[in-house]
Amino acid sequence: IGSNTAWGGLGNASRPAQTVFDESKKVLRPERTWNYVVGYRYDSRFFSGSADFYHTDYYNRLASISEGSANNANNAYLNVGRETMNGADVMGTIRPIEGLEITNSFSWNDAEYQSRSINYSGQTYNIKGKHQVYYPKFMYKANLNYTYKRAMFNFNVNYISSRAMTYMNDEKIPAYWVANMNLAYNFGKIGFTENLKATFGITNLFNNNYIGGVYGAASVKGDDNANLFVAAPRQFFGTVSAEF
Repeated sequence: IGSNTAWGGLGNASRPAQTVFDESKKVLRPERTWNYVVGYRYDSRFFSGSADFYHTDYYNRLASISEGSANNANNAYLNVGRETMNGADVMGTIRPIEGLEITNSFSWNDAEYQSRSINYSGQTYNIKGKHQVYYPKFMYKANLNYTYKRAMFNFNVNYISSRAMTYMNDEKIPAYWVANMNLAYNFGKIGFTENLKATFGITNLFNNNYIGGVYGAASVKGDDNANLFVAAPRQFFGTVSAEF
């Protein structure tokens, strides 16, 4: 893969990992960051909220890169120059009646590479303005929780925006929504048991079909080495617990 790789020889018996590491540590530079955060929190009986804004500057950003097919991949670490990250988080919880909490949270993250020229595998790429791989730009979560005496009900929904799969951002993991629901009831003391509790839950409530995860290093472009995981379909589960 070249002298810019730390782990490019993994899986290649002719170039053991230690040899590749010894060669590459001479040219790889340590990654450094500067982080800035400002925020505000508020809390009362009926409402709690928080908001923050952050900025991060990366220098000598270390990136994990792969190429080749999934069964014959070469992985590498490479300095890709500067990266800037701007983001914000907002969360609010209301309690309109006793036992009921409704929470909404939203996150925005704009992480972009700033290098106009990186050399990899004999080619030069301009990744300036490209979004950080595997990282969503938007995330949202809504959570409703209601407790009445010994009963509990919870419903939550999550949104993850699309994620770049390659450093050139020409392949993306689609955005998705997923919802879950949980019910619980504590029967208290029954016979010789205490806190007899039954729970029932449904994950992926609306049986959405989506990519739930990705494994391994990202490719520079046109990913033919993606290890994607399809999320589990709708699932039901229940438990019964007690103290003796």
